Amino acid sequence: MSAKNAADAERIAVTFSPMAADPLLMAPFEIAMAMYRHWLGATSRLLRDQCAHLQNLAECDDPLNMLVCQTEFAEKSVLAGLDELRRGVDTITDTACGHFAAGGSLPQ
Repeated sequence: MSAKNAADAERIAVTFSPMAADPLLMAPFEIAMAMYRHWLGATSRLLRDQCAHLQNLAECDDPLNMLVCQTEFAEKSVLAGLDELRRGVDTITDTACGHFAAGGSLPQ
């Protein structure tokens, strides 16, 4: 690559780098990435709970134990879902507030 092409490539890369972008333009992307990471983690945790539940069901030896296991899992799932929702909202709020309030004030 010639020196001119290298200089042009560097200039273009700096133009499109996130550090050169306006913080207000980057905020939605950063918030979306925080949300995406949180929900991937939440999905992983909920799938582990479901796997443990299936193992418990496999070990049930009578219908009454199976019904108790199902009921406990339903209660646990609702509570876990609500907790993950609360944690997700907290994650998004913290990311947004941290981004916009860096330095103690909104960007000018």
